Formats: sequence, C-alpha cells, structure tokens
Amino acid sequence: MTKVFLNYRVTDQPFGAALLDRALSERFGSDAVFLASKSIPPGADWEVRMFEAVEQCAALLVVMGTNWLGETRPDGSRRLDDHDDFVRRELLTAAALDKVVVPVRLDSPRVARDDFPVDLAWLADLQDVEVSFRTARADIDNLANRLAAEVGLPAPQPRSTDTNAFTVSGNRNHVWQAGRVDVAGDFHAGPSYGRGRRTS
Repeated sequence: MTKVFLNYRVTDQPFGAALLDRALSERFGSDAVFLASKSIPPGADWEVRMFEAVEQCAALLVVMGTNWLGETRPDGSRRLDDHDDFVRRELLTAAALDKVVVPVRLDSPRVARDDFPVDLAWLADLQDVEVSFRTARADIDNLANRLAAEVGLPAPQPRSTDTNAFTVSGNRNHVWQAGRVDVAGDFHAGPSYGRGRRTS
C-alpha cells in the first residue's frame, strides 16, 4: 500500500518531487512512495490510478515551488482556481478523506491564506516543511523521520555501513569492491601511459 503521495505541478520545479521521491524511496522502499511518472504503468488509466493512490495513501505531500501558486492557464487565470486542476482535485480529495497533508516548500515563502482559493485556505493552517537548497538532505531526512512517526511508514531499507569500501580493477576489466585488498607482486595505482619509463 502506498504510504506517501507526492502532489506536485509539473511546471513548478518538478526536480523537487523527483528529489523527494528518490530520498524517501531509498529509505522506505519505492512502493511506499507514489510519484505519477514512476508509479503509473504504461497503458494504465492514469486518472483512475492517481485518485486510487490518493485514497490509499497515509500522507500527501504538497510540493510547492516558487511558481506553485502563480502558474496560469493560456487565458491568464490561475490553474489552482480551475476546478478541473489535478493539483487542486488531489488536495480536496485528500482533505475529504481526512488524510495527513503536509505542505513542503522548496526554498519558497509560505503562501498567505488570502492567496489560496477559498476551498483550499485550510492549507495555510497546516504545519509545513521547508526543503532548502543548501540543507536539502538534512531537511528531507527530518521530514522522513517525522512521517515515520506520524503515519507508520515501513522499516527503513538497509544501507551499506562500510564507508571504507573501494573498487579496484584487474586484468580483462574484472572489477571487485571490498574494504580490504591484499596485493602480492607489482601493484600500479595510477594510469599507465606505456611500458617502461621515459628517459627523454
């Protein structure tokens, strides 16, 4: 079952949603995080799958970049004011189902209550999280810890703890990775530019 749904606008700094998906998937497993471009298989009815995922999630993260509020339609009206806008529909569906909704700001200021459409003004009352460029990893780790405590995310995926491992290559392009390598005989650790030593 999907635990976290990433609600985002493709035209609003989508790298933020991709960064969150990668970091949270590494920690909790890919199946625990719903990102439309990753989670909906080819040939599937994407609208049906999208709202099924909202219904099944435990938390919805509203990924807000600098253009989240101001994105407009060709006629100049805001997309967020359009009742058919998918970002808006996902948010209203999550609210109706009493899901945990967490605004995640990408180096962007908080949106004032009066700037939201009336039926989304409740977003201004929610505790939000900011992911900043310089502290992104720590910010996302903190978010993951809080989500794990609040919505019961699956156990973290194991990570390698061997920080001393390194990779070496030998004849015929064989490659090994290990924490320790015992070498017998000649050993060359740098690039080879030919046999022997240049004398001129």
